[in-house]
Amino acid sequence: MARFLAPATTGMYRVNFDALDGDMMQVSFAEPVPEPLHTPLGVLRPRSGYGGGAPVSTAHLPTKMRVSGRGARLVDFNTAYHIFLVNRRFIDVVERFQNDVQYVPVECLWNDGSSAGEYFFFFTTVMLDAVIREQTTATWLSIPTRAGGGAWSAESLWGATFAFDKARMGDTHMWVDPNMTTAGALVSEALYAALRDANIEAFQDSPAFAEIQLR
Repeated sequence: MARFLAPATTGMYRVNFDALDGDMMQVSFAEPVPEPLHTPLGVLRPRSGYGGGAPVSTAHLPTKMRVSGRGARLVDFNTAYHIFLVNRRFIDVVERFQNDVQYVPVECLWNDGSSAGEYFFFFTTVMLDAVIREQTTATWLSIPTRAGGGAWSAESLWGATFAFDKARMGDTHMWVDPNMTTAGALVSEALYAALRDANIEAFQDSPAFAEIQLR
């Protein structure tokens, strides 16, 4: 099985982040930006789909953020500015399976200036197309100007059935698909189960898609 990795959406995890330095509007992938991250509307930035798929430039990433919100608390797996924000527990689990990841420390402070804990902006640096198209129900859009000639329709992703080729996945456990770059990261069932077993808080359940050994 493979799954999308998505943050929990329940109210108890909602917090507000205020970058105290850096410039989130200028955060970009490191050069050269892979061709699949180029779209007819321009080059994607890491804030699309929680980032990931290629190394990210640290030039404009904040080093400090203020955390607020009524009853707010930080958990193992958060998002800030639509980028994964995680603690060391999350990273340790992922790195048991894959080292092709990038994480950048950011100091998180409550309104009173006290520490909210040690956290990191987190990205997978792997881009991989392992989808078996003949066994996938999402809608393929032909885009001649785009690398690969098209992309999966974003509107058709949720509720669609996907199948993944285990041979193409190989040892990859967390990746971004070049044909659905704004959909977020995908993870193998093995990594997903390990995050669950470690009681990593708080990502939501997502549909399980088949991992098939074609050859």
